[in-house]
Amino acid sequence: MKKHLLIASAASAITMISGQAMADSLLPFLPGEASANVAYTTDYRYRGVSQSDRDFAIQGGFDYALDSGFYIGTWASSIDNFNPSPVTGDNGAQAEVDFYAGYGYALTDHLALDINALYYYYPGASSAGDNNEIDFWEFTPGITYSDDNMTASLSISYSDNFYNESGDAFYYNTNFEFPLNDYLTLGAHAGYQTVDKEERYFEDYADWSISLGTSIIGLDWSVAYVDTDLDSAACGGTDICDSTFVGTISKSF
Repeated sequence: MKKHLLIASAASAITMISGQAMADSLLPFLPGEASANVAYTTDYRYRGVSQSDRDFAIQGGFDYALDSGFYIGTWASSIDNFNPSPVTGDNGAQAEVDFYAGYGYALTDHLALDINALYYYYPGASSAGDNNEIDFWEFTPGITYSDDNMTASLSISYSDNFYNESGDAFYYNTNFEFPLNDYLTLGAHAGYQTVDKEERYFEDYADWSISLGTSIIGLDWSVAYVDTDLDSAACGGTDICDSTFVGTISKSF
């Protein structure tokens, strides 16, 4: 579950990339800029919790930002068999596909506001038997400060019926980036997730990460240490909430 972070397979994302000029020419009445991204990551972590069963994931997305400040986009990632059939144990969702739209507004040269709505869609997930619906909406206002020395953002996401029909949920999210030199950037993140019906998700928990990123040979490279305060029992007896190092290679267009 992401956006950005603002994800389709890598192949379909590449197809979108090749069609960027066409997207610009097809929307002359909506002046703006198209962009796309693809990524390979060793573990897809959503708010500290692995969505790919601690295995690799392929991700990609496409955005269209209007000159007015409005934007739309989609982002997708491979995931690990979410909500399989209660009868056969398979045929669950193998992908998460996010659809989002929002508006960004620059208050000053350094300060900007953003608000967006995001729909998390899990094609193939079963809602039969005891399975609950796992698709959901989330709404996020945020504020970002940036200058030559740092970028800092704060946002609060709200869903009136979060993943697995777990009710009202809030996610408090802070991110920082500090350029260490011309080639290396230090990142830090802290978040806190709450849900109304803890028995259908996890108990309220914190997650955090610290990362280093660079750009080499036209690609973006990063390595991050990711962790939560959920123990194995609180994580359903699994290790998907345990600490780990995540490596990611990505490309933006």
